[in-house]
Parts: sequence; structure tokens; C-alpha cells
Amino acid sequence: MAVRLAAQFQPPLEAETPEEFDSYLTVEQAGEGREVIARSEAFRKQWPASKLLPRVWELRYFAWQKLGKAVEARKDGEEALALAPGNLTVRAALAVQMASEEVDAAERHARTVLDELAKTKIRRGVPLAQYEATVAKLRGQARVALGLVKFRRGDAAGALAELEEADRLAPEPALSYRLGRLYAALGRAAEARKRLTEAAQAADPVLAERGRAALAELR
Repeated sequence: MAVRLAAQFQPPLEAETPEEFDSYLTVEQAGEGREVIARSEAFRKQWPASKLLPRVWELRYFAWQKLGKAVEARKDGEEALALAPGNLTVRAALAVQMASEEVDAAERHARTVLDELAKTKIRRGVPLAQYEATVAKLRGQARVALGLVKFRRGDAAGALAELEEADRLAPEPALSYRLGRLYAALGRAAEARKRLTEAAQAADPVLAERGRAALAELR
């Protein structure tokens, strides 16, 4: 008996047996970090042709990101996309990750996300509020990537427009930090101070420290 896993932004994922699905759940429930990496590798060895591999590799990609391992994350993110090109969650995150170094590829990923979202319809069984929140987050990530790309290309005004649109769609402390740094670069000290203060109060200690350091530079 096949077991189906609901997913909005990638093809329907299905386990062929309950045993395969149970094995998948050991990855899903692993939490974060190294345990996800280890269990995902074990899953692939046991079920090399599984239709759940795209989701497993998505989990693996974000586990590497959480660990701060950019090279490993990039490799597994690209593999996740090769397994499921329609996975906009991975594509949007990769666009942001790549924007500081590979601007052309980052822009392609970001614009693909926006184009595909424009054509996407809510899938049966997905709550409307969840769907709208996910779409806003993905559009926001795409706009962040485009903002970083424009900044790298010397278009500070265009970068600001993209980041402000991302902030309207899906505000978050990391975006406050990016906006604060950009406002500072543009000489808009009051706005920079406000956004960097928000970043300095983030729950993420690394982000909070960066916010405090950037505030100190302003003073």
C-alpha cells in the first residue's frame, strides 16, 4: 500500500510501502543538524529509488544550512533541485545563498520562483492561510535574492526597492539587518538605526551580534 506525503510546491511524493514511509519519518523527525545528514544518507542507501528522496534531500539541504556549511548545502540543494525542479522552497533558498557570488544563477533561480508562483494554484488539502504564508515567504526570498544581485551590480536604489518589497511580503530579523546595512550605506542613518536595532534584538545570537556591531559602526 502506497503512502502519500502532501506537498504544495513539488510533485506529489509517495512511499511504496509503510516501511519506506517509516524510514522517511526517521529523517523528518531527526530535528536539525548532523542527525538529519546521517539519517538521510541511510535512507538513500536503503531506498535508492524512493519517490521521497526529493523531500529527504530538501531536509538535508536545510540541515547543512543550519550548520553553516555553505559548500555542502549548495551541493545538496542542487541535487534536491535535480530530483524535483519544481521544489520552489529549495530554489528560493538557493537563490539567496548564491546571490553574493553567482549573481546570474541567483537571478535565474529567483525569477523562476516568481514566475512559477504566478502560475501556482492552491493544492487540495492545503489550508488557505498556510498557502498564503508560504507564497509570501517564497516571494520574499526571491525579492531578497534579486536585491542582493542588484546591489552586487551597483544598483543600490534597485536593491533597496527589492528588499523593501521583501520586507512587506515576509518581514524577518535577517531582513531587518540587510535593510539596516543598506540604509546605512545610503546615508539614511535614522532608518538604518531602527532596522539594526530590530536585528540586534533577534533570537538568533549570531544575527543579534551582527546587529549590535553594525549599530556600533553607526555611532
